[in-house]
Amino acid sequence: MAESFGDHHDVLIVGAGPAGCMAALILARMGIKPLVIDVADASWHEYGRSDAFQCRCMEVMQSFGAPIEQLEHMGKKLYGRTFWEVSPGKQRRTAFARFYPEFLDFDKDYSLAVRQGLIEQVMIHDTENHFDGFTIKWNWGFVTMELNKEHGGYSEVTIKNTKSEEERKIFAKYVIGCDGARSSVRRWAGQYGLKLEGEALPVTWCVLDAVGLKSDHPDLERLCIVRSTKGIVLVIPREPINGKPAARFDIQLEKTRYEAKEEDATRMIKEIFAPYKVEWEEVNWWSSYDVGQRIINGYTVDEKLFFVGDACHTHSPRAGLGLNTALLESHNLGWKLALVLRGAAKPEILKTYASERHKVAQDLIGMDRKLVELYAGLEKQTMNDFGGDEAAGWLHNLRMFQASNYAYQAGASIVYSPSLVTVTQSGKAESMEVGKPGVVVGSRTRPAMVHRLSDSVPVHALSPFDGRFTIYILAGDLEKPGALERLKALDAHIRESKGSIFAKYGQEIDVHEKEIAKRMPKLQVPTAHAHEGKINGFSAAEKPAFPPGRVLYHYDYDDIPQITEGVLARPNTLVRVTVVATNSVSSPFVLDTLMGLLYPKYSDPAEKKHSQIFHPAHFFVDDIPVVNPYRETAPDAGLVFKNPMHSKWGAGEDGAIFVARPDAHVALKTNGLGKEAWAEVERYFDGFLL
Repeated sequence: MAESFGDHHDVLIVGAGPAGCMAALILARMGIKPLVIDVADASWHEYGRSDAFQCRCMEVMQSFGAPIEQLEHMGKKLYGRTFWEVSPGKQRRTAFARFYPEFLDFDKDYSLAVRQGLIEQVMIHDTENHFDGFTIKWNWGFVTMELNKEHGGYSEVTIKNTKSEEERKIFAKYVIGCDGARSSVRRWAGQYGLKLEGEALPVTWCVLDAVGLKSDHPDLERLCIVRSTKGIVLVIPREPINGKPAARFDIQLEKTRYEAKEEDATRMIKEIFAPYKVEWEEVNWWSSYDVGQRIINGYTVDEKLFFVGDACHTHSPRAGLGLNTALLESHNLGWKLALVLRGAAKPEILKTYASERHKVAQDLIGMDRKLVELYAGLEKQTMNDFGGDEAAGWLHNLRMFQASNYAYQAGASIVYSPSLVTVTQSGKAESMEVGKPGVVVGSRTRPAMVHRLSDSVPVHALSPFDGRFTIYILAGDLEKPGALERLKALDAHIRESKGSIFAKYGQEIDVHEKEIAKRMPKLQVPTAHAHEGKINGFSAAEKPAFPPGRVLYHYDYDDIPQITEGVLARPNTLVRVTVVATNSVSSPFVLDTLMGLLYPKYSDPAEKKHSQIFHPAHFFVDDIPVVNPYRETAPDAGLVFKNPMHSKWGAGEDGAIFVARPDAHVALKTNGLGKEAWAEVERYFDGFLL
């Protein structure tokens, strides 16, 4: 039976690896159903390949809710890294380091090892939850296209089935090339001058995943670098595979990638570890590769064709950043594409994808080049004297390299330059001091726990991802003279303004219009299959309908109708407002005065104009103290943050307004909460929304 495609699509995604799956997830969560094709079979994506989440990517996955919980339960958390020097006569651990320092300020301050196939499947499942009938079209590859450069126009794309040789023509407004280092889409775009620039190093690496691992070495459950007279091996402990302990071994070989064999890598690994024993039951996956450090000279063709991931940059896997960079690129591009396709934003915002992400990829290539050179230098040294100056110098250089690149590897140091969607008061890029409090425009927001006033539940201050911008109003202590009046005046100004962003842009969200299956996605309901026989004593034909009250599900708080519905303002499709004060959740001021504003009486005619600010589900108090994560790098900030969100974000006594983009990068920061500050917010959105 022929596969059903449909003729016209908003977005065609070529490649169903992590980059393609992330792009599909973002688009689906914002109401756009993409067509995703992949030249390979689904089984080819099952094992191996990329396998490590760094902090910023986990923060992004955390904004999706259930996906991060699934990944964390499957993956292997890496908190420490060790360095060993081994010879037949002497073995010692030369260093131990925490994987990421606390001052980077992440909720999840570790690396998570989990294979690419599981990462993809989690994202595919999330996309399915947002679009019934979503399926990836496996065994279909890109052949050619006729690019339509007109905004809103469809490009004609020819695709081909790799098994049946059938060709089809489909039409897409936008095409995203996520088809890897040997991208067929990039080759086609060569006619526009696009190509990878850089060089390949004369170095061959072999990577293998060992399953059923057994060893008497004490550090194989940490990331471990082992150096001996035989060479260097990088060991990455990973999630169990088939219920057995597993690890990835990464080793440099003297042979070319075409000559290298699994047996060569196995023999060398065991020689490096001797006299320690390292055994395994099977090699689940292995690959050899040359180190190529290249970057595409253009991320897009006329903002109608885009490139993501390995299709636009290649490098070694030493820093574990290829997967992470690809995911963040798709995250950056996806929300912008969705806003344009929904007619909510000007197409010009699509230019910011290349301007923001090309610089990040250049930094990645530069860092990777230094790291590969560092390891290459070590390979040339002898190991006759563990205490020699050469060995000590290399270890010092490696530590210095890691210290200078912690923030980049974790994803903490990225600061986007001013653009349509990122606006600084000076018009120039702001600089950020890693390890210091204070959020700068263009950087990521900082995590904090706050109390939600509608139910007193401690929740993450950062908004879940649904494609909306978040306006954070950090109001400080509302019991201070004039503070509450200032906030009420801002509320009145917004409600009375006919030109408010809430009146001009987006529309009200009626939660009831979103079907329950989307608001409360089901976990898998057990069904009987022919090859499995009976489930709980019933065959598929005999089994009664699964009781709806026993169906497992998950949900986000904002997807459930509020008790106060009909009294308070409905949410907006483009913008949400989050107000945070520093008062205590149990203080008389909050319970008596503030709650009276958050729950207006039906009979009060003054409350007929619904408030965007005084809303109990979106009003929080920043009263959950934490130990200062920057206490070593910024001791003057104090040992404890009593109001961590205000302290971390750098909100002054008069308060501040922060606008966060859908990808949780700060787009705008104002001083104070007055009409002038709000006017800056209005001008920001007027710059690109329709």
